[in-house]
Amino acid sequence: MNEDRNKVIEEKRKTTVDNPDFNIAWEGQPAGFLGSILTTLHMNFTKYQISKDELLITKGFFNRHTDTVELYLLKDPDMRESLWQRFFSVGTITVKVDSHSNSYQAGRVIEIKNIKKCGEVRKLLRDYIEADVVERGINYFDKV
Repeated sequence: MNEDRNKVIEEKRKTTVDNPDFNIAWEGQPAGFLGSILTTLHMNFTKYQISKDELLITKGFFNRHTDTVELYLLKDPDMRESLWQRFFSVGTITVKVDSHSNSYQAGRVIEIKNIKKCGEVRKLLRDYIEADVVERGINYFDKV
């Protein structure tokens, strides 16, 4: 377990300004029936990316908006698969922004909808969140 965490931390430290992709670890678009049709027609304008330090969600065609959230602010990546999503081999990942952070996004729930290999992406996101928290030396305390 610690070996995997150390490996992720080492990968994160390799981030350089020379890399224009900011070391994107995963990139995807909504899939499933509608997502596949829109992607085929080049009309799927939503893109999800997980980098070493942040989650990026880009939406829009005429007015493109990229929403970024630092990974250390994220908590509890969960996966949902409805009957239709299982039929098309996709799923939705929900992740919460830490409600105790000073960010304007505190308490918000972010959905990464209709993505392929949802379980693998959820595990990757969880590992990168944990590595970012460890790298920054952040400690969380539960209220009793």
